[in-house]
Amino acid sequence: MVALDISGSSFKTGERILPDDCTGPGLDCSFIPTTSSEEPSLTRHGTLLTVGASSVRNAAELKSILGNSNARLKTGAIVPPSSTRISQADKTSLEQAKPRARVEVDIILDSKTCVEGGHLRGQVKTRIRKCSTKESAVLISGGKIRVIGFECISGRDDRHTFYQVSTLLSDVSDDHTVMYDSPADTEGFYLAKEGVYVFPFTMDLPLDGDFGVPKGVLHSHSALTVRYIAMFSIKVKERETGKRSIAHFYRDCEIWPRLNPAVVLAPSPSPIRNTSSKELFMGGNGQVTLSASIHRLHWVAGQFCCVKAHVTNYTKKTIKSLTLSLSRSTVFFKHRPYLEVDCQQEDSDPDACQTSTTDRQVAESTLQMGQRGARGHASAKGWWTGVQPGDTQEFSHFLLLPPDALTMPRGRLLEVEYEIRVSVSAGPFGSDVSVSLPIKIINFLSIDPPPSYPFPLSDRVPSQRDTTRDSEAYMVGAMLQSLEESDEEQQDEHSEAWTQEEVTKMLA
Repeated sequence: MVALDISGSSFKTGERILPDDCTGPGLDCSFIPTTSSEEPSLTRHGTLLTVGASSVRNAAELKSILGNSNARLKTGAIVPPSSTRISQADKTSLEQAKPRARVEVDIILDSKTCVEGGHLRGQVKTRIRKCSTKESAVLISGGKIRVIGFECISGRDDRHTFYQVSTLLSDVSDDHTVMYDSPADTEGFYLAKEGVYVFPFTMDLPLDGDFGVPKGVLHSHSALTVRYIAMFSIKVKERETGKRSIAHFYRDCEIWPRLNPAVVLAPSPSPIRNTSSKELFMGGNGQVTLSASIHRLHWVAGQFCCVKAHVTNYTKKTIKSLTLSLSRSTVFFKHRPYLEVDCQQEDSDPDACQTSTTDRQVAESTLQMGQRGARGHASAKGWWTGVQPGDTQEFSHFLLLPPDALTMPRGRLLEVEYEIRVSVSAGPFGSDVSVSLPIKIINFLSIDPPPSYPFPLSDRVPSQRDTTRDSEAYMVGAMLQSLEESDEEQQDEHSEAWTQEEVTKMLA
């Protein structure tokens, strides 16, 4: 953020808007890894989604691997080089962007939805095509599975990665070496063996990831999207020419943060309250005082939010309605280079931006005044009879939150916040008295995640509880069979043999 110097002649560094850990705990978003001339030549070649890279390179990499709106890659697409001094021969192309790929990969998930702290399970497939007489044999290396979360604005190249988890194929699969037809060379590449290979995998999504935390999914509205993809990639090298490429494939998924329900759903130490007083048109000299409150800050999307209202009416008019409306505020952050404080910095300052905000009402609920009791009637329409002049009432009303609503904390490109507007009215020709209450909306999956297992249920080793139940079932069956045989042999009416019902009750 920039601030004007008191002299009015220059700018100075002001307070930062964006927290320092925007790119993940323990990472400085301005850190740019450098390549030493003494490092192996492998480091000169492009890699996908370099951790700690600048925001500019990060956006370029995402644009390259995602393709267009139909996920189609541009013919001859390459991985953005880490340096402008890299020669054409050292550039790394995308294998899937070639007219006829030598190595094709795919990733298939067991579930689209996962929660932080759980497991992402599925299969990765690799197809190594037989080389023709004019083609060079290929070598492969470095199979890797990634989960990436990023913000994007449709119609623009602005993208920002805020979450990434990765694991090597060798860490999640013991039989990946069946693809290799030779020992590794000096750069870790193996001669690829022709065939189709399928490897099941289980990937942990740790609670304390090294690069950011998930935010949940923001479905497209106002051209903003928060997406997650699961991607599998393998490095490819031609044996004769040494040309490099990367075979990759991705599928969309959803990653949600894990929250402690005992914390986020606990009542606040004091209610979140707001109060306003106002005179009504043709209501005399008195005022209407509205005080609204909610007992906690976090609410779950799709549930009813309870709002308590306290209304004091010192006007001549009757308060006839109360309205609860949910408003969504979406903030766009557009980078502006001329606001940079340090122009020599490789990475752009996340606070050197221009903001634009759009507000939209997404839910509403109105409580209308009911009928008063009449002579000869045992009931009347409605349960609330308004607030009469000189009267004070405290009552509650509910607002159904949209199931797809989600509060999104400030990132590099966007921020989504919600608030509840509470208003009371004396009629269509009178002014309203209103207050606003801040609210944070979470998804139910964050507090009640689906079951997640590190291996298929069919491969699960029976627990002690399962073994005990099987033993009890065997004992019951043996005892019942013994009783049936004894009933056929014994004719004594005074026999004290147990009945089937008694055995079942005893073992229950």
